[in-house]
Amino acid sequence: MAKRQFLGVATCTLALIGGTLVTGTAATAAPEPSNTTVGTSAFGTVFAASVPAARSTPTLPTRAEITAAKDDPAQLKAMAASLEDLILESNRDLAAAEASALNDQDAYLTTNQVLAERNEVASTARTEAAKATRYYDAVKKQVGQLAGDLYRNGGINPGVTSMLNDSEDSDVLYKAATMQTLAANRSATLSSAQQAASLWADWQNYAAEAEAAAADAADANRAALKAAEQTRAAYESRIEDQKKLRSELIGQLAYLRDSDRAKEAKRVAELEAQQRQEQLQAELAATPADPAVERPAAQARALAPAPEAVPDVVPTSSSLAPTSKPKAKKERPASVASNSPSKPAVDREPQVVAASTPKPIETSASDNSEAAQQEADRKAKAAAQAAKKAEKEAAAQAKADARDKARAEEAAQKAAEREKAAEREKKRQEAEARAAQEALEKAAAEQRAKEEAAAQAAAGSSKESAIAWALKTAADNSNYYVYGANGPDAYDCSSFTRAAFAQSGISLPRTSSQQYAGGTKVPLSQLKRGDLVFSASGSGIYHVAIYLGNGQVVHARNPDAGISTTSLGWVNNLVSYAVRY
Repeated sequence: MAKRQFLGVATCTLALIGGTLVTGTAATAAPEPSNTTVGTSAFGTVFAASVPAARSTPTLPTRAEITAAKDDPAQLKAMAASLEDLILESNRDLAAAEASALNDQDAYLTTNQVLAERNEVASTARTEAAKATRYYDAVKKQVGQLAGDLYRNGGINPGVTSMLNDSEDSDVLYKAATMQTLAANRSATLSSAQQAASLWADWQNYAAEAEAAAADAADANRAALKAAEQTRAAYESRIEDQKKLRSELIGQLAYLRDSDRAKEAKRVAELEAQQRQEQLQAELAATPADPAVERPAAQARALAPAPEAVPDVVPTSSSLAPTSKPKAKKERPASVASNSPSKPAVDREPQVVAASTPKPIETSASDNSEAAQQEADRKAKAAAQAAKKAEKEAAAQAKADARDKARAEEAAQKAAEREKAAEREKKRQEAEARAAQEALEKAAAEQRAKEEAAAQAAAGSSKESAIAWALKTAADNSNYYVYGANGPDAYDCSSFTRAAFAQSGISLPRTSSQQYAGGTKVPLSQLKRGDLVFSASGSGIYHVAIYLGNGQVVHARNPDAGISTTSLGWVNNLVSYAVRY
């Protein structure tokens, strides 16, 4: 059996803060309390600590009374039964104190978890509230700039003024679009300001509410710690009182029966085991057809949903002045001397301008022959010029035809290249599509394989890894019980089962009440190896153990008993239904 060790609840707080806690419900009651401390906050009751009234020390028979009873068999039997009843009653009293202490420890674990959550929410809210303030300040600056611009221009957008005064060519569509953009920018700036103001107010209110909730959680946590310390101290006191009373009663039984203490201690242990077995059988027989409806434990008041996230980027303030319209380059006329477009030159035949003919005079034959020669020369020259022109036109046409042919060939080549590029792109896309499809199919196959493996593992899992770890840990004397501990050497009941089940790949919540709320409920008559069994006080679950089969369990019991294997009967206040994960 793992060794027993006591450790103050306040000291355990360090282990609890370092451990992994999961949201759950708090155990809230203990049997027959005489002093009940209920911890509440603005967000609801989160724990109920009960300190059972200490039983007055019973009046034990004197040595003379015991001696006198020895001479009368009937008195001897009656006195022995009375002494044994006192032992059994002290056991019940100790179990009630244990239940109260563990109940409040479970509640303290819950307030620890609530406090951690509330502190995290409050920290996030403070960060976002500061971010909302910076965002609001930046947008206010933009609005101030807009207001200043409008004020300096008599309420008129300076961008509109500069645009209307533009002496360039008037582009109606451009100016209309610009005015629409300016109006939209101004509207967007004002809308951003309204949004920023609303976000700022929402986050300030939310941060204040989160801070208040965290403060309430801290108050409840302190109250729960105080209650847990009180019930724990009462329980430890009962342990010492019960040990002393038990030792004295066993001594009286030994004297009464003229036996030794070892024999009487063994006899008492057998009597206790018999009583526990009878109680267990009664509980098994009384198992209801269906699990009892779990009464919801008091929950921390839920915070309102967090406001909308603050944008990471402040909207850029647009200038009120419009962007100058791009000016198109003006083509210079071909002729500098004329503003009208130049016309293409047209080749014309040279015309012979007739000179003013003098009054006909009488000519000789030689003169006529000379005139005829000149006319012939003129016609020959005109014919030569026409031929030269035709030659030039033919050359130009040939050149144009060659250029058109080259362009056609170039266009055909480019079209062919585009067609080839399109074909290559099509092949590339098809290859990518095939690769993507293959990747999807491969991922789907891997996922199916994982699911099948998980299903097989789940189907074949018998929690043997969890049980093996639990038994090994219980047998190691370097391991011990500490309220709220999370290992690797010290555990409480629920952190012990949580660590054990992790060995089988099963994730359990942190507290015993949370572990009872999960899984599948099964009646005690259908217990299987690896099921979890629980103890309850009133409506609160306060202890959990791992069922081993054959009426045996392994569990982290308490600081006095440590971590050990016991019979199922040693699970006090056994709940009628177990939980199977």
